Amino acid sequence: MPTGTLTDHREPREAPGTEADAALRRRLVVSTLAGLLGYVGMILTGTRLAPLPNPPTGTWWFSLPAGHVGLLRVLFYVAMALAIAGWVGVGTVAWRGQLSVRAAVVVLVVWSVPLLLGPPIFSKDLYSYVGQGLIAHRGLNPYTKAPAVLGNGPLLNSIASVWRHSPAPYGPFFVEMARGITAAVTSSIVSQVMAMRALEIAGMALMAIFLPRIAARLGVDPGTALWLGALSPLVLLSFMASGHNDCLMVGLVVAGVSLSLDGRRSLGLVLCALGALIKAPAAGAVVFLAIDELRASGWARRTWWVLGKVVALPVATVLAVTLATGLGWRWLEPSNLKIPAELHIDATPTVSLGVAISRILSLLHVHASQAGTVSAVQTAGGVLAVIGGIWLLVRFRRENLVRVLAALLVLVVLAGPTLWPWYLTWGLILLAATRSQRSRILAAAAGGAMFLAGPVGTPQLAGYWFWAVSVTAVTGCAWLLSRQRWRSALFEEGPEPTRP
Repeated sequence: MPTGTLTDHREPREAPGTEADAALRRRLVVSTLAGLLGYVGMILTGTRLAPLPNPPTGTWWFSLPAGHVGLLRVLFYVAMALAIAGWVGVGTVAWRGQLSVRAAVVVLVVWSVPLLLGPPIFSKDLYSYVGQGLIAHRGLNPYTKAPAVLGNGPLLNSIASVWRHSPAPYGPFFVEMARGITAAVTSSIVSQVMAMRALEIAGMALMAIFLPRIAARLGVDPGTALWLGALSPLVLLSFMASGHNDCLMVGLVVAGVSLSLDGRRSLGLVLCALGALIKAPAAGAVVFLAIDELRASGWARRTWWVLGKVVALPVATVLAVTLATGLGWRWLEPSNLKIPAELHIDATPTVSLGVAISRILSLLHVHASQAGTVSAVQTAGGVLAVIGGIWLLVRFRRENLVRVLAALLVLVVLAGPTLWPWYLTWGLILLAATRSQRSRILAAAAGGAMFLAGPVGTPQLAGYWFWAVSVTAVTGCAWLLSRQRWRSALFEEGPEPTRP
């Protein structure tokens, strides 16, 4: 036997946890690639299935060759399932606390690029935005003139028929930005739609910057906040693909809330007021931040000065923007603000519940028109939302401000007259930065809510689906009220954030 020291030539073992970390990194890469493949597939099939510009060409700047529509729809939803699977895979990394903010932002950029380059999916609203901007650019008032004033042509034919004869339901801040874009880009509908998406990029950038800051201040994982609040199929398809202006509104609200929590309350109020000048729901954030500022003053002598500030700043912002645009005050008229609520779709709990009650009354031989019953239930839902909103305003505290504000926005959507999937983003994105970020119900909504709309933006729930929606709504309310689950859902947020 030879003498000497025996040497172990095997590779040294990795330190504990290193192999698991490497597996998580591989899962993150594979999941990101799967999501990218899914979104690319949705965009490619969308060049035949999505709401493309109507004549003269009817195509996007790139497109698949014409094929069997049925097969393309199957491939579209296969690609959508793959995108959801990729998001779930990234979520398994996030829920282990291993998704860094930097990695989440990289995934966000990778998944957003194909959606920004492709045609609008799930909605024709981008064409409406172009039309409203063009009306303002031509010196007309989009709050009194509908897109039909532009005359027959490719743009009017591309706008959803329900909006062709309706004035703009959005605030002057958004309409002015749309006017600037249509003035700068005049070559084609495609280029104008692509340019309009710059507003969505700005909104997503605000969320990517400030959502992790809110999460860190509330003591929850910033990576998970971005996974649920920015990377989800609901958010990416509603904002990057569909191009809804809700993106910029929510981005401004998230930034305003974050800055307010950091002690820069005046700037937070201004940003939320700008959000309200895009869409009205952001006004809820203005009220919450104003009341929080008053409470922070301790109701001392300076309270009157604080009261003046929290009223004057939002009012001055609204005055300045409205006067600068020169569009007048018609945007505040109820007839304009209620336009989005005039569509009745079965995905809306109040609509489905009204239809179900009407059918039940009919079976009992009680005469009640379906339209009247639906209107009555919608009115009851509106009253419930107002009462609930006032109660939440009275009960919230600084430690649960974000969660209660998000609950108010969710309540407005679920009890409101119309529910489109992207309306859910108003509250869900804020909830992503709270202890609710691990809720399986929120994850299910973020992953699957876009199935409520078809590739061209038509509602998918029809026929007897109102029974499922109404039963789900009633069951959900009963579950929330039983054992006072609403209390933990709203008010158990953990320690109060350090007051700057």
